[in-house]
Amino acid sequence: MPATSPGRAAVIVGRPIWQIAAAIPLRRNLLVLTCLVFAGVAEGIGIATLLPLIAVLGDTGSKSNHLSQLILSVLDRLHIPHQPIALLSIIGGGLLLKAVLSLVALRQVGRAVADVGANMRLGLIDALLKAQWGFFVRQPVGRFSSALGEEASRAAEAYNAVTYMLALIVQAIIYILIAAIAAWQLALLSALVSFVMIGSLNRLLLVSKRNGKIQGERLRTMLSRLTDVLVGIKPMKAMARQARFNVLFLEDLKVIKNAARRAVFSHHTNRTLQEPILALCLTLGIFMALEVFHLQVGEVMVMSLLLAKTVSIVGKAQQELQNVYAAEGGYWAVHDTIVEAQAHVEAVGGAQGVPTFERDVQFKNISFDFGDRRILSEVSFDFKAGEIVALTGTSGAGKTTLVDLLLGLHLPKSGDILIDGVSLSEIDVTRWRALTGYVPQELMLFHDSIATNVTLGEDRFSREDVEYALQASGAWTFVSELPQGMDTIVGERGTLLSGGQRQRIAMARALVHRPRLLILDEATSALDPVTEALIVRNVCALARDRGIAVLSISHHRAWITAADRVLQLDRGHLTIERNEASPTVVSLLDRQVKHDSSEGPRRG
Repeated sequence: MPATSPGRAAVIVGRPIWQIAAAIPLRRNLLVLTCLVFAGVAEGIGIATLLPLIAVLGDTGSKSNHLSQLILSVLDRLHIPHQPIALLSIIGGGLLLKAVLSLVALRQVGRAVADVGANMRLGLIDALLKAQWGFFVRQPVGRFSSALGEEASRAAEAYNAVTYMLALIVQAIIYILIAAIAAWQLALLSALVSFVMIGSLNRLLLVSKRNGKIQGERLRTMLSRLTDVLVGIKPMKAMARQARFNVLFLEDLKVIKNAARRAVFSHHTNRTLQEPILALCLTLGIFMALEVFHLQVGEVMVMSLLLAKTVSIVGKAQQELQNVYAAEGGYWAVHDTIVEAQAHVEAVGGAQGVPTFERDVQFKNISFDFGDRRILSEVSFDFKAGEIVALTGTSGAGKTTLVDLLLGLHLPKSGDILIDGVSLSEIDVTRWRALTGYVPQELMLFHDSIATNVTLGEDRFSREDVEYALQASGAWTFVSELPQGMDTIVGERGTLLSGGQRQRIAMARALVHRPRLLILDEATSALDPVTEALIVRNVCALARDRGIAVLSISHHRAWITAADRVLQLDRGHLTIERNEASPTVVSLLDRQVKHDSSEGPRRG
């Protein structure tokens, strides 16, 4: 079970968190920031209006303040009297406008957060579906499950935190500017207090970032292991060896628990320490305003409110930055997986475009290496449309690799594969695969109905098409006897069916679109001889009637008997090729079915 590589999807120190905000188009981000900026301006004006209000109520010293004079002059130009009711209306209106604009912005943020998670999941799925087969061979399946689930959700949380943090920073700048208009000393003090708070609590941010990274890496490792364990849980339980995995999970969970504990402690410590730091700085600010700068009491009250508001917003921005550090690992994990999959995108187009399979397939001097190991060496053969070919050989001889090359899942090191005389590299490989039905050795059924497993949910196939495929694969006999027929749920990975039944459903899936080439990789290995012979007879009849070519990897007598030719691979070399074609192949299979039936069928 491969674990996730620590460097593959880990948080990379120094990556700009601003890039997370780019997950949503700039226009929508600007709309959110504009609303929040004007919300901050509205609230700032409302708070600043307290200065002229205090002056109107009797504190004549406040009238000399620059900000107070500015607001009163604007009121004069608008012919608004300097009455308490008018000033209170401005204060209330500013706070109300701030609330309305904030709600508009938060609604956009909510939509954007949902879009980030959805878009990253869709982007990952699209990149994975377009990636080369060789990319998946080297990846743990759990990595993709983790990216689509928990990590995509954390990516959305990271975007939310980044957006809100940027908005708070902009609002803090607005308050400092308003403070500067009121008194440059107040603006300087607000900036100094903000830097003191950021500097004193910065270590807690680094703790959150480090522990968020640890949690993300360990969760990916644990989910990868869990996916592998659940896929192979049956043999582990059959040998009572599943307990060893519990030890691995306990180790991962212990690290995750300790990292989570430290991250939560640093988060709450940050929030708790902000209040006393703010109180101390506010006390110092009031003392300096009264004793050093000799400001009026009314001015000091309003400026203290502005100072408290500014420093409070800086503290909230710092908390959001802490949330970003805790969640950004999810964003970068999904982002890196998408980038890596896109780097391995499969080239499917060709100069010749649409493929045909009317004549033959030719392998010409095909060689293939996997790493430093030679799998196929100078393999040459051909087979014609409508021909049945059996491919045999010992385990590891290169049989499945040969099929992968034929489907364009791997590229040969040397040599060429021709389809009706056209190189496979020059045709649309996706359309070539659409002409092919493929039944692999390792079957995969989905937790859905038999019909859906056959059609894969494509609405172009009717129920008559499904029945045709089930009959051709020899599955209709048992499917028709089920209470729900083809609507029967097969269970996770098809576990509610026997091995032979799963193989027949998989073969029906390969036949439902009426392919020109049928590839069977040990596709009847789980069947009893009687059922296997019946399926071979059906496939042979399809090959004869519809001109379907059949390439079957098998050592079983039924396929050796039915094949027009038998090819044998030995250590990457095609060592035997003999013709076994017979005009009476179906009758031979009939005699085999009758002979095996007299011995009684075995469960398939």
